[in-house]
Amino acid sequence: MMDTPGACRNASYVEREDPDLPVCVEQTVLVWIPLGFLWLCSPWNLMSLCRRSRANTKHRTKLYLCKQIVVLLLFLTAIGGLIITLLQDFGPNSSGEKISTVYYTNPVLFTVTWILVLLCQEGVRRKERAVDSASLFLFWLLLVLCDIFPFQTLLREALKQTQGNVRDVPRFFLFYTSFGLEVIALILSALADIPPEAKELVKKNPEAGAVFLSRITFHWFN
Repeated sequence: MMDTPGACRNASYVEREDPDLPVCVEQTVLVWIPLGFLWLCSPWNLMSLCRRSRANTKHRTKLYLCKQIVVLLLFLTAIGGLIITLLQDFGPNSSGEKISTVYYTNPVLFTVTWILVLLCQEGVRRKERAVDSASLFLFWLLLVLCDIFPFQTLLREALKQTQGNVRDVPRFFLFYTSFGLEVIALILSALADIPPEAKELVKKNPEAGAVFLSRITFHWFN
C-alpha cells in the first residue's frame, strides 16, 4: 500500500530479518483472493433481487442498517484512495513520478466490490434470513485474514521511520480505517438478526426456540 510493486524485487520473506511477504503480493494476490471469492459467490445472494416480489421494508433491522453503513464507509475509503492517487499523479504537488497502476486498479476494484456487497446484503435481507449467507461471512473472514499481512507490513515500516514519521500518511490512514471497518463488518456478519417477535417466541416456548435456532443454522448453509 505504501511501497510500489517494485518491492517484489526484495528478498523473500524467508531470507529477511523481519519475515514479510513482498508488497506486490500484498497488493495483488491478497486483494484478488477475497474479491474473486465474493464475485464468484454473489449470484446466489443476488437472485432474490431479480424476483418480482415486493420488498419487505419492515425487516430493515438495526443490525442490517449497521452492516450497510459500514459498507458505505468502506465505499468512501475506496473513493478516497482513488482521489489520493489522482492528486499524487496530477495534483499541484505532484512529484512527476509515474504512479503505479495498482493504485488505480485496487480502489476501482474495491469500489465495485462494495456496491456488490451492498446488493448482496439486501438480497440476504429479502430472503428474511436471521444470519448472513456463508459466502458473505467467508468473504469478510478472507478479507481480514489477507489484510493482516499489509497491516503488519505498514506498521513495521512506520516504526522504522525516523521520529515515527510515515512516508504516505493519507494511504496509511485509509488502510487502517478500512481494516477497522472490515473487522467490524466481520463481527456484524457473525451476529444473528433475530426479529423481536422471534425473541418473544423463544422466551415463551423454549422448544419452539430450539426449532428456530436449528432453522437459522440450516439457512446459514443455504
